[in-house]
Amino acid sequence: MTGGVAPAWPSRDAPVKRSAPVGSRHGGRVLVTGATGGIGYFVAEQLAALGHPVVLAARDPGRAAAARTALREQVPGADVTTIPLDLADLRSVASAVERVAAGAPLEALIANAALVSYGLRPVAPRRTVDGVELHLGTAHLGHYALVSRLLPWLERWGTRVVHVGSLSHRIPLGPDPWTVALRPRREPTLVSYARAKRAVTLFGMQLARELGARGSAATSVLAHPGTAVDVLTPARDGIPASQPTEIGPVSRTLVRAMHGKDGGAAVIVHAATSPLVRSGDWWGPDGAGQLRGDAVRLRPPPAATARHRRSTADLLRLSEELTSTVLGPRPVP
Repeated sequence: MTGGVAPAWPSRDAPVKRSAPVGSRHGGRVLVTGATGGIGYFVAEQLAALGHPVVLAARDPGRAAAARTALREQVPGADVTTIPLDLADLRSVASAVERVAAGAPLEALIANAALVSYGLRPVAPRRTVDGVELHLGTAHLGHYALVSRLLPWLERWGTRVVHVGSLSHRIPLGPDPWTVALRPRREPTLVSYARAKRAVTLFGMQLARELGARGSAATSVLAHPGTAVDVLTPARDGIPASQPTEIGPVSRTLVRAMHGKDGGAAVIVHAATSPLVRSGDWWGPDGAGQLRGDAVRLRPPPAATARHRRSTADLLRLSEELTSTVLGPRPVP
């Protein structure tokens, strides 16, 4: 590896301050995971329109090429590159870390990729290449490995890490949600998705505490896009929709309170680029129920309860064991 000190290897929400319009900090390079479709694609497109060189980290080379083409059609002259990254395969994560560390500094790393599922009927579980439940392994564990292994470079560069959360993190999961990682069970995919986003939220908050405690130049921010649907999203050649775009009268009424993937992306882009954003912040839409709207700073989820500290400690312990990578001192339960 090149580029600096080697990392440790296999070793209720109430708005409190409205944001100003999105404005880029420096126009530096930004890496976006899950950028070949959905919110991630529009995050990349909006960043490119602000003048940022964008790195699309993607599992599928064909989809990565299609996203790059679509982005350059929308933003002529955009600086767009791609790197292979399968967050459900820790060997792929290790390879991506080498590529990123050897490249130009990152102004921001947007940990967006996730297996988005809202099913209400129990289904058989799926696993990552490494045997971890797929939702948790992709949205949290893959990003944990990516960020923790890159951390020496991120701290030297002063990178802002943006963890893309979800309103679903509020769904009750029981006192011991992480045992499912290696012993997945039949359950609704909505529960699996909510568990993964709870992990993303806890990791983002803990990383902010770790970085703050040692006065790091790197920062950790949480942001959620509200409820973003394809039917309200502008079409892009080569970028497939993941939800129905032909809907009836009832569905049209329901989505009126929502916004498109581009609207959700704008909140994430704000969190990545605005000079108003601070480490430990939690950003989301300012509309009713945080379903849509402009970016606004929110009160973070509760963090001081014994149960929260214990859950965070258990999650970090599991993440360290499964990735052989230590982030830093664990919170005391």
